Amino acid sequence: MSTRLEFTPHWGLTGPNRQTVLGALLPSRFRPANTKRHAVTLADGEQLYLFENGPPRSTSAPIVLVHGLGGSYQSNYLRRISAKIAQRGRQVFRVNLRGCVEGIHVARKTAHAGCIQDLADALRWIQQHSNDRAPAIAAFSLGGNILLKLLTQINQFPGIKIARAIAVAPPVDLDTSCQKITERHGGFYDRSFLRGLRKQLKLRARVYPDCPYTQLAPFPRTLREFDDRFTAPVNGFSGASDYYQKSSSKDQLGQITTTSTILIAEDDPVVPAEIFADVTLSATTTLLRTGHGGHLGYLGRRLAEGDRRWMDWKVIELLLGE
Repeated sequence: MSTRLEFTPHWGLTGPNRQTVLGALLPSRFRPANTKRHAVTLADGEQLYLFENGPPRSTSAPIVLVHGLGGSYQSNYLRRISAKIAQRGRQVFRVNLRGCVEGIHVARKTAHAGCIQDLADALRWIQQHSNDRAPAIAAFSLGGNILLKLLTQINQFPGIKIARAIAVAPPVDLDTSCQKITERHGGFYDRSFLRGLRKQLKLRARVYPDCPYTQLAPFPRTLREFDDRFTAPVNGFSGASDYYQKSSSKDQLGQITTTSTILIAEDDPVVPAEIFADVTLSATTTLLRTGHGGHLGYLGRRLAEGDRRWMDWKVIELLLGE
């Protein structure tokens, strides 16, 4: 089912690039407090970190948030939403995907668009420490594809329970998404992601000097080239095409049985809305579209809750079933 939602951007921020860039950069008064870090041992023996906020003994099901490419538990959208949820008296976990920021010291491998085993391991830990309550989970951008891919194969992970799932701007067709991000907007977002990935790779080279894939000279000029020369070989794929084909969730979305919502903006400059034009969804999955919003931007008119972050409140509404 596909539904169009009304989102009215701030009068001076109607363009997708302004929404995307300012949405990422503008500060927020909502900041998580009293954060606890937990280490989760993954199936292959490496680790990732979870960051917990809110009352630890909440009688309600926990909330889980997952970041996207180049992000971490420190991503502004995760920090804002986790703070808002914790203020409502709910327990919330931010998943810091494998190898991101400080997680680089406990994982030689990196997160990628198909790392569903890692997410399943994180969810299993959360359930075990939350009286086996099924969490509600929201994942953003690349994290959204990981979540959807997991949902299509949830039967392969006995014991993993998810009450409801929300994927915001997920690149469900990785090949097309990567192609469009290079072609559009003069390659601005392609270069932006690559700058962040280059910094991460320099740190990884210092931590793991024996890893041959960290020595990329000359450095890749596109995301596809980066995935072909680093992400794919580090994670056991033969190349970018193999990685994209095996990790994209689009062709399996009709198999999802969990109550799920996908939220996209038709003017998203990073994840092209056209990849959803011919998608087949299951009866339990709803596609929500907005005309504006950019990529994780959604800076709108001031809301009753006190800020302009429409996406945050919509995600919270969906997570809490309000």
